[in-house]
Amino acid sequence: MKKKIIIVVVVIILAMLFSVVGVMMKQKNKEEQKLKTIKVNEVTRSVFYAPQYVAINNGYFKENGMDIELTTGQGAETPLSC
Repeated sequence: MKKKIIIVVVVIILAMLFSVVGVMMKQKNKEEQKLKTIKVNEVTRSVFYAPQYVAINNGYFKENGMDIELTTGQGAETPLSC
């Protein structure tokens, strides 16, 4: 009798464990699918953009659903006049 009770308890614990792991994996997949890619083109690398670099490297944007693609454009030598 005690053996049956132990088996039932173990089966219930395993079922709960698999349920929790399944929910956690599902939430992780949802978070990865929610990321929106945002393309940012800066004129030049500068200390003024330091907060942006820190946020990208520390993953703050990804925590908020944004994947940043940072590129540096080259400014024009002389602007065109009309």
